[in-house]
Amino acid sequence: MSTLSPTRLLWILVLFCIFIPAVQAVAPLWTIPANPGETLSTVAVAHNGSIIIAGGDQLIAISPSGQKLWAGWAGSPLDISGDGGYIIAAQGQIVRLISGQGVLLWQQSLGDTVTALSISPDAGIIVAGGGTYVQSWYNSGSGLGKNTTETVQDIKISPVKDQIIVCTVQALRSFNLSYVPNWYDNSINPAAVAISGDGTGIVIPNGNHIRMYHGSGTLLWDRVFPGGNIISLAYSGDGSTIVAGRDDSTVIAVDRDGNLLWTGKAGYWVTSVGISDDGSTIATGSIDNQIHIYNRQGTLLGEATTENPVKSRSVAVSGDGSLVVAVDSSNVYGFSRDQFTVPANQSAATQVSAEGGENTTVQPVLENTTFVATLTTGSVPAFSGNESGPATTPAPEPGFSWIPVLAALAILVLAKKR
Repeated sequence: MSTLSPTRLLWILVLFCIFIPAVQAVAPLWTIPANPGETLSTVAVAHNGSIIIAGGDQLIAISPSGQKLWAGWAGSPLDISGDGGYIIAAQGQIVRLISGQGVLLWQQSLGDTVTALSISPDAGIIVAGGGTYVQSWYNSGSGLGKNTTETVQDIKISPVKDQIIVCTVQALRSFNLSYVPNWYDNSINPAAVAISGDGTGIVIPNGNHIRMYHGSGTLLWDRVFPGGNIISLAYSGDGSTIVAGRDDSTVIAVDRDGNLLWTGKAGYWVTSVGISDDGSTIATGSIDNQIHIYNRQGTLLGEATTENPVKSRSVAVSGDGSLVVAVDSSNVYGFSRDQFTVPANQSAATQVSAEGGENTTVQPVLENTTFVATLTTGSVPAFSGNESGPATTPAPEPGFSWIPVLAALAILVLAKKR
């Protein structure tokens, strides 16, 4: 009976640990806790990464390095201008415009509970929707336009400020900045919308479909991606990559023509997704307390664990992808893209293959969908002030993977049996 010498066994263990990849567990660079008794529910980061705003029972402004800059009021939903100079946030029926330094500039009442709002990248126009009301304002606070529609689910102003896209329970609707109707598609009831940086691409989820419209309202394609329903959506600024989180624990990436790039596992119920301008950094959050980071090729670069579930609109990525932020109900987490390196031979995503096969994601088929859109004409709350110094909680040490250890033990057992 032959046996392995200790030296040879040691070399086997070393090689095994080298060649068996493990997903990198990453600890946040910083963690900012919510005030005791208060709950966080959403987060946004300025396009240039200069400021992070977490919202919920209180707004918290944080620097990229994790310094708590100021806190005050309540606000959810919220949005932020490209340079971080202006924050728009809602509390009940009230819409507030706040400077990046935490100064309240104005507040207006929508007439119903605000469920969605958006600010143009240059902060020139603010739009909001809630119940059956939609309204827009100039940065100065003077009214621009208002209208009524079906119950609002989401709203976005195009980055080029040529239209406002409203998702309702009965239709996808386009208005000009004064809320004069442009076009609509009443064959769907989308819950979310994302728009490319040049305003020419508009994407919406519809069950396990994704639909792409040209900015003029023409339906470009409608693709079905077998699997769960889409519950979170993001679109890269350059228009190259669409990322969607689903309720079957998967995340998918799709190119501008509707071709599936890859499918990855990203925790249970992928409730929030974010993407950089060029699609090179993709972040997901799920209700089983997981954060996952991918590149555009579908390689899983790393993952992190939060204390509580990550819910809708709770993950964000800066335009250049250098900063990733997330919130759960009790903390804000900050990560640098530099923390996530590519593990050797590691990919959690299934790449598209021409041959297909049991373990292969198959290209979706373009459906013969008829476009049905038609053209129609038709007192201030107290500010809590700046906090002294950063309120940063030290990050825990990164997790340790037991896969190489268990594999080494298995080799030892096999070696003894020989």
